[in-house]
Amino acid sequence: MMGESHDNRSCFFKLIFKGHNTEQLQIPPKFEKYLPKELPEQAILRGSTGDEWRVKLCKTADGIYLQDGWKHYFEDHSLGGNEFLLFKYNGELCFDVIIFGKDGCERVYGSLIRTNHETASSSGAGRPRKTSLRSHLLHESKPSKDTPERSKVSKMAESFASDFPYFKSCMAKYNVDKVFILTLPALFAREHLPQCTTTIVLRNSEDRSWKVKYVSTEKSYALSQGWAVFVRDNKLKIGDICIFELLAKKEIRVHIFRRPRIELTCKRA
Repeated sequence: MMGESHDNRSCFFKLIFKGHNTEQLQIPPKFEKYLPKELPEQAILRGSTGDEWRVKLCKTADGIYLQDGWKHYFEDHSLGGNEFLLFKYNGELCFDVIIFGKDGCERVYGSLIRTNHETASSSGAGRPRKTSLRSHLLHESKPSKDTPERSKVSKMAESFASDFPYFKSCMAKYNVDKVFILTLPALFAREHLPQCTTTIVLRNSEDRSWKVKYVSTEKSYALSQGWAVFVRDNKLKIGDICIFELLAKKEIRVHIFRRPRIELTCKRA
């Protein structure tokens, strides 16, 4: 089924059930009229954080499919549990994809930098080496309103490098106000963190530490109890960029790149 969204973009949706095909996803045949006759080799799936997945397009007698790269997108978002995916078409074979869980609420994610382990040498056994995998994921996550000052902050965060696995997250309102929860990239959590609910230690650049509850479920991973204290003690605000660097199985260093603070002034009549 498809239709026109309120912002006039053409769109379609897909229901993703348990056992859904992870190798490919068909674009509804009636939606093909919105696509160019000469299809490019790839489409782009863009998440709410600005992260992008490049997916190969394949045209067959049965229709047009998203293939190579779809499995990565499927796994990175832990799909297969009765999710509702809304694809909003931006033209140029780029789709904004909004994911709703079976509870009917939109899923939210932090920006993800995928990592891999190189073979450890005898001098550094057990130390993970960082290798960024960007074949299908561009990990840029920007504040909604870009300024030269904010661009500078984003570039500073972008230039971060480490021998340890890490991921980046741009703070949203639910991260730093009222709700106080931080969702973790599923792939990062599955590869590097305990697969059970436990306590982990967060450290800031001054080496102060906070104990935070890490919640691990079948489909989601998050920091909850104790995260609000970390936010307040470190004065995190919407738009700040945090890089979470894994030092040990239950220990993470948080590097904070602060957005420029806007000072409000009052004019007297």
